[in-house]
Amino acid sequence: MFGILSRTIHPTHRGSVITKSLIIAVLALSFSATAFGQSGETTIEALPKVILVGDSIRLSYAPVVTKQLEGKALVVSPEANGGDSGNVLKNLEQWAIQQKPMIVHFNCGIHDTKRFKATGRFQVSPEQYEANLRTIVERIREKTGAVVLFATTTPILDDRAAAARKGRDYELLGKSVVQYNAIATKVMEELKVPVNDLHAAISKPDSPHTAETLIGNDGVHLTAPARELLGKQVATFVCRHLH
Repeated sequence: MFGILSRTIHPTHRGSVITKSLIIAVLALSFSATAFGQSGETTIEALPKVILVGDSIRLSYAPVVTKQLEGKALVVSPEANGGDSGNVLKNLEQWAIQQKPMIVHFNCGIHDTKRFKATGRFQVSPEQYEANLRTIVERIREKTGAVVLFATTTPILDDRAAAARKGRDYELLGKSVVQYNAIATKVMEELKVPVNDLHAAISKPDSPHTAETLIGNDGVHLTAPARELLGKQVATFVCRHLH
């Protein structure tokens, strides 16, 4: 990188020559460091951006997805719990659209299916859930052109969920999740959105796992093996749509 001074350095010029050489060396090193930094930034920025949107289930497996897609995609997982479909729609601009992603992998459902004991009503009605899902997909496509992927809601173990939420004014039921997944699957089929069936991954896992070993004591959240399982499944599913 540095040229060698071939001419004789006379005593009278030695100080100035050494000074000039030092300046050249410092500038060269500075340039190299800057170029290296810019190259690194360009590499990261060049990776396709994948947004993961969803509730605490998504938050729990997101680190596994990030690790699995290292060097293949820049995974962005908002810190906030996505909550129900209405909340996802409300925050869609911030969580997904502003990020200008290549892929948005999203889920909402568990919070929608909260059934209030006093009224028998869901937090988000089936009709409103369907409408919200349609709007979410259409808005992402319209404003970003990103590939949209949907993940089904994971199972609930009724007995565990009831025991963990004793005294609360709502209940979470496995049959409600099945009902809302059917709605979501119908919508995604009509809109030609690929569906990542996380419900099946937990309810019908490969041996030696069972739903009982993959779902925690609260009947909803995932155990460590389940987080690993879903993280790898999501990463594999996303990879199929990277280009």
